[in-house]
Amino acid sequence: MFQSAQWLQIQNFASDEVRSQLLTYVLQQTPNFVATTTSTGENDYRRSMILYDFPEFSNWMIQQVASNLPEVFTQLNLTPFAPSQIEVQLTAHNDGNYYKVHNDNGSEDAATRTISYVYYFYREPKGFSGGELRLYDLAVDNSYYIQADSHHTIEPFNNSIIFFPSHLMHEVMPVVCPSRSFADSRFTLNGWIRQ
Repeated sequence: MFQSAQWLQIQNFASDEVRSQLLTYVLQQTPNFVATTTSTGENDYRRSMILYDFPEFSNWMIQQVASNLPEVFTQLNLTPFAPSQIEVQLTAHNDGNYYKVHNDNGSEDAATRTISYVYYFYREPKGFSGGELRLYDLAVDNSYYIQADSHHTIEPFNNSIIFFPSHLMHEVMPVVCPSRSFADSRFTLNGWIRQ
């Protein structure tokens, strides 16, 4: 059995004013970004920087995600539910950063994550290449979903957001940022909608 990956991409997600404020904010917060880790503790699996605490924008993002849920449920063919939590983090990918193949609800503490989302924002002109989201189709083996060989590569368009089911296998392709300047990073507000 085979299941094609589903996702919803929305362009022009935030106003120019909010996006400008976000970019100013991340540059002010540069010293507070820390290296990311994974729940498995594996080395060479994920490279990026993360800001865990940003109340100035986390509540805004949660409200924006919540307001788009009716369309998300429809486009992803999901039965609507009232989220128990909408999580959000702020991530920066710079030169050589990536996140290898994983899903977002494979561990016990993440099991209730149902929908993942990634909002992209960055300076213009764009100072990096790469950083695409690669979503894998699913095959079924012994009643378990496994990653299929086929995939879909989604460009990180500025001011766009992607929603997809959290059980899908996916990865962030390597980023190339010749200047290595933090300001030229691929920034995201990303997170999960828990059922």
